[in-house]
Amino acid sequence: MENVLFREFEEECKHCHGKGYTEVYSEKFWEEVEHLDLLYPTYEQAFIIALDKYPEEVDQEICTQCNGNTVMPNQYGQAIIQNKDFIIEFLQKYKLI
Repeated sequence: MENVLFREFEEECKHCHGKGYTEVYSEKFWEEVEHLDLLYPTYEQAFIIALDKYPEEVDQEICTQCNGNTVMPNQYGQAIIQNKDFIIEFLQKYKLI
């Protein structure tokens, strides 16, 4: 039940698209993409082939926006965070926590 409630206050991180990490490409990787771009009809094809051929040139870093949580508070979640003192006071008043 709690998971359903929390989903109402969260949304997928827009920075990492819900992966929890971002990919960091080396300078050598971008050079290979430029080289492959001359051989293939589209840049996307060259990029995908470079990903397959040179996976060691791609590093992963924890997303700086969601800190690896894959989700971020939406407008409702942010409202709760901003008013957390009032919410805690309310819950304590009615002995819910």
